[in-house]
Amino acid sequence: MNKVWTIKIAGPAGTGIKSAGLLLAKMLNESGYYLQDYSEYPSLVRGGHNTYQVSFSVDKVYSVHKKLDVFISLVAGHWQEHKSEFKKETLVFADNDGKINIPFKEMCTQLGGNIYANTISLGLLAFLLNLDKDFAKNNIQEAFGCDSVNLKAFEMGYSWAEKNTKQLPVNKGINTEKKIIVDGSEAAGWGLYKAGLQMYVAYPMTPASGLLHFLAKNIDVFKIKVIHPEDEIAVASIASGASMAGTRSAVGTSGGGFALMTESVSFDAQAGLGVVYYLSSRPGPATGMPTWTSQGDLLFAVYSGHGEFPKIVLAAGDHEEAFELGKLSLNLANKFDIPVIMLSDKNLSESSANTSNFAKEKEEKVESLKAVPGKGQKIKLYNSYEHDEAGFSVEGSKESKKSTDLRLAKIAEILKNMPKVNLFGSDKAKKIIVAWGSSKGAILEALKEMKNKEDFAFLQIRGMWPLDPKIGQIINAFKEKILVENNATAQLETLLKSQMTIEFTKRILKYDGRPFFPEEIKEALND
Repeated sequence: MNKVWTIKIAGPAGTGIKSAGLLLAKMLNESGYYLQDYSEYPSLVRGGHNTYQVSFSVDKVYSVHKKLDVFISLVAGHWQEHKSEFKKETLVFADNDGKINIPFKEMCTQLGGNIYANTISLGLLAFLLNLDKDFAKNNIQEAFGCDSVNLKAFEMGYSWAEKNTKQLPVNKGINTEKKIIVDGSEAAGWGLYKAGLQMYVAYPMTPASGLLHFLAKNIDVFKIKVIHPEDEIAVASIASGASMAGTRSAVGTSGGGFALMTESVSFDAQAGLGVVYYLSSRPGPATGMPTWTSQGDLLFAVYSGHGEFPKIVLAAGDHEEAFELGKLSLNLANKFDIPVIMLSDKNLSESSANTSNFAKEKEEKVESLKAVPGKGQKIKLYNSYEHDEAGFSVEGSKESKKSTDLRLAKIAEILKNMPKVNLFGSDKAKKIIVAWGSSKGAILEALKEMKNKEDFAFLQIRGMWPLDPKIGQIINAFKEKILVENNATAQLETLLKSQMTIEFTKRILKYDGRPFFPEEIKEALND
């Protein structure tokens, strides 16, 4: 197994950390490596402590690692809080402040501004990782145009590294497949587009805003409408009205915005409207921590909207699944004319990986069978009141029971269309890990490196609601049952126990706003 290398760049907001990181990722991708990245930042436009880290290897990488091989602090004072992430051999670069002093300030003064520290760091990394220098410079030129200062900054970083460091023993990349770099929101956007999305409505809310930005940027290519109204109530109302008129519509938000949308979720169920709700979670309650991650909205999504009605809740574990479930969510919303909630979180939505080119994937479009006003079908009344099949309001006991039964009868067919669980490892293993969402990557990466990995199987649940009753049988076939969740109250366990008899023997929970890292999973499994 080839080594996974992890690089981290840190500094205050406004120093171009993310742009440098994504340029590094592009260089690594085009040099034949697999990669995953992850960013941390406070809710500030300038200042604070921001980081970008990327893990890459010749082999498939499922998650960013916590332990670092290279740490670069663009200004003094940004490495001290990361000591727990350093190994003995970690290279720590900072300006007169680290284990290896690199004169960022002096070089930036020569170049004309502190903003060039990030490009200097790319020159340093290009040498350390033995990346093709001309190729790396071409990437700099593509990003900044013929800006001779940025090219000079890159050369300055590269030359300094040649004189003051040694190259790391990184194996040459061998992956020749043409891959694109996308974050989870972009992957979901590609999936929605390939399922025939016609309208996307959203009010910006971290960490779901990336999907709004991606689709808005591509309105001409995708031939879609993207609308930014005044608030989340308007968002859900516009999308519901569009669905009524036959438009394939979706919305996006995080927990606080979704709280305002729940009345529309219930309305969609009553009126028979297919709308996709992209719900990217961050820690709550209330404003919580806007730029951090959590799996705290599972039960909220499942039980959103008042009354009893069918809805679908899906959760992707990685970028490829975000694409696939983006397609599936829109098709299921239109097939069954019900609300579909696609769960993500900051960790998946804002982290990038290199994947196959989604633009080349085929379109899959399932049409709704509902009558659409003005399209020649029989006229139907869309009604938020309890109603009969023609849409006229009813209050009688027989009629209201019949309407409820008709709605709930969809569940059996919905279950046939839900995504199957993923079972990794042998069904003869002693222990089973059960998880959902973006924790998938850290678990797979941890198991890849464990000496006793044959002792473990891993069950990833993607169809969160309605739940496949076979899930209980799969879990109960194992002697030891381990739950992994990025929340404080084991919400998946609560949900499973509401539908089946399961007792977990161990719970691994994390709820500090940070995702799981493979090292943490390994330690907890071996504890």
